[in-house]
Amino acid sequence: MASVVIRDGEPIEKALKRFQKVAASSKAEARKREYHLSKKEKRIYKQKQNRKFG
Repeated sequence: MASVVIRDGEPIEKALKRFQKVAASSKAEARKREYHLSKKEKRIYKQKQNRKFG
C-alpha cells in the first residue's frame, strides 16, 4: 500500500499530490505484473489462438 508522511506545516494538497504520484507508480507496476505469462503459458495461448483463426 502506498503511504506518505505529512511534514509539519505542509499543506494537505501538496501531500495529496505526493501520494497520488506514489500510488500511480504502484498501480502501474501492479498492472504490468497482472498479465505476466511464462514462456510455456505464452506458447499454449498462441497455439489456442491459431486453432481459432487458422
